[in-house]
Amino acid sequence: MTNTLALLGRLKTEMPELLSQAEVVGKWVWLEFNVPPLQEVRTRLKELGFHWNRRRRCWQHPCGHLEPERSHPKSRYSVRPAGALELNEVAALGRVVNVKEFKVISLRECPLPETLHLCDNPQKAADYWHLHVKTIPLFNPDVECFTVLMLNTRRRCKGHQLVSMGTMDSLLVHPREVFRAAIIAGCAAIVMMHNHPSGDPTPSDSDIKVTRDLIRAGQLVKIEVLDHVIIGNPNHCSLRELGYFYQ
Repeated sequence: MTNTLALLGRLKTEMPELLSQAEVVGKWVWLEFNVPPLQEVRTRLKELGFHWNRRRRCWQHPCGHLEPERSHPKSRYSVRPAGALELNEVAALGRVVNVKEFKVISLRECPLPETLHLCDNPQKAADYWHLHVKTIPLFNPDVECFTVLMLNTRRRCKGHQLVSMGTMDSLLVHPREVFRAAIIAGCAAIVMMHNHPSGDPTPSDSDIKVTRDLIRAGQLVKIEVLDHVIIGNPNHCSLRELGYFYQ
């Protein structure tokens, strides 16, 4: 079905108005018209490889397969509307797929006082957290929430992203999610932050391991990890200040 699906992909792109009336007979693609199509349509069909079958009164494309002789193909093969083919059939063949164009958009404006424009120490990062992160509707203080502050070359905050939400004492974090928005937004550095619902900001062994893994990942993509701040209640702690930021 590779050639058939590839043809349907072209038909969908170049002549989408005809896709709904196309039929797949075995591996052939048929187009039948109640009224003869315009010359422009016939020309475009020929460019796609269709030919007019005078005996069967339809436009056909063999998709690389020979036409069965004698008996009518519709009596020997299944007939399916072109639109009935599932997208996963197309994707599985790797020939015709749907892709998306991505962009970074701001979810909301977060006005900052001048003192918080520069997030170059743990206290300012913690103040930013209390001002903007824990006030968003998605934030849940009863579970661990991992957030990334994105900074420019002057260490001024460009924005933040809530990357992951876990349980009351655990969190799943992957470098792909941590650095994805930072790379697209063109950030020079990040500050990682997450909360401990227990109120005790003391880092766990997994916090330290994940931090060091993300530091190494940042070195590969040339985005500096400035700090990992853990928010407790009412205090916070900095893994850099505690000496866990070694190479």
